[in-house]
Amino acid sequence: MKSTLMITAMLAFTLAATVRAQAEENAEDFMQMHQIEITFHEAGTTKNLDLMLSLFADDATLTSGGKTYTGKEQIKLYWQSAGTFQAQNQWVAYTPAFRIKYQVQGGRARLYFECLYVDKAAKKIAAHTNSDDTLIRVNGRWLIKDMKAALVPEL
Repeated sequence: MKSTLMITAMLAFTLAATVRAQAEENAEDFMQMHQIEITFHEAGTTKNLDLMLSLFADDATLTSGGKTYTGKEQIKLYWQSAGTFQAQNQWVAYTPAFRIKYQVQGGRARLYFECLYVDKAAKKIAAHTNSDDTLIRVNGRWLIKDMKAALVPEL
């Protein structure tokens, strides 16, 4: 009886430690993925193309408007023509907290967030888009492997 109780207690302890470790890992993953979203919007708001490209794996793809861009050079061309990077546009980009979702499965993850681009001069929303991304973990850092960007029809 005593050994059964001891084994049960050890199993309970092991299960609790495993759940705690998974929760901590998920919190760390969430923070890293949230940082991708923050950096994404910082890059767009400040028109920092190098910062934007730092979020992508070297062999990443970006699909938008029915066209796919492969590799950082093509992705760079996409961002150079994007509204947020145009000199005449003074847009501030952000994601409402409830519009971000993520799911981790080992060294791969899915990150979804919506972007509201606010035109500072016009004081209105200039664009509302989403980014549906597949991420990979490279040397402990999450990078965008595949981005699907699209317009969101309404708030």
